[in-house]
Amino acid sequence: MNLYINQLQKKNDFRNAIYAGDIFLNTDLNAPKDLCAFARESITAAFDGETRHQALHTMMPVQEFIGLVTKLKGQFTNCIEVKEMIRNFVLEIGANPGEFLFDVPRIRVVPHYDYLHAGVSYAYKPHRDKWYGSVDCQINTWMPVYTIQPDQTMMINPAYFSVPVKNSSADWSLSDWINVQRPLAQENVIEELRVHPVPLEDISTASEIRIAANAGEILTFSGSHLHGTVPNYTEQTRFSIDFRLVHIADLLGQRGAVNVDSGVADTEAGYKDFFHVSDFSHFQGTNQ
Repeated sequence: MNLYINQLQKKNDFRNAIYAGDIFLNTDLNAPKDLCAFARESITAAFDGETRHQALHTMMPVQEFIGLVTKLKGQFTNCIEVKEMIRNFVLEIGANPGEFLFDVPRIRVVPHYDYLHAGVSYAYKPHRDKWYGSVDCQINTWMPVYTIQPDQTMMINPAYFSVPVKNSSADWSLSDWINVQRPLAQENVIEELRVHPVPLEDISTASEIRIAANAGEILTFSGSHLHGTVPNYTEQTRFSIDFRLVHIADLLGQRGAVNVDSGVADTEAGYKDFFHVSDFSHFQGTNQ
């Protein structure tokens, strides 16, 4: 694995590098910084004008917090401004928006683990997005809304990129997740009762990396990397943004990272969440 610093916009073959497991960290792009600034405005609006965002979990009962986070997530995911910033990101890295799709953008909210680690703030166990039905050519982005420390971030375990891990993805359905499990997030408070694809063997942390970035500094990597949520035991709620890019020709040509261990059978169920970067129209599937 290679780590490229501020080179995503300078590397014409960045897709091939990402499909091979390389990771890009950009600290100098405007679009991610704009996304984070907009996220801070959105958090303030969703929480009735409160600006002490990282302390929100100390100000209210968990059920009230869940309701306001649900409101925040819905507004952020569906607003046109965020979609425009994703298009700006693609332009800023020198790519053609007409060649890409994006998955719906998400804002993640991770308070102190003992306050909430299920449902709307689920702490993801080590996983590949492939186990959740993603396509082989999925390109992940991830950025913190505020400066974070290693014990607040997410982890990537690059040693497993091409090493199979025993997991439960063969028994997991993306269609069921979209239609049944995902809408139940608000009902999961004390523990996560929804079924997730998880490792069925111990994961070595010897090569685990945790990148403590500043607001708007963006990681770009393959969805096939093993990654997960670092349990947050700090007194600061972590906010982050992520969205996924899919190159249309690579999707149609079945190019991307090698699938070493995912057994999900209904990947195409996720296509309904894809939008064209160029005009935000829905992707109609591989037959369009």
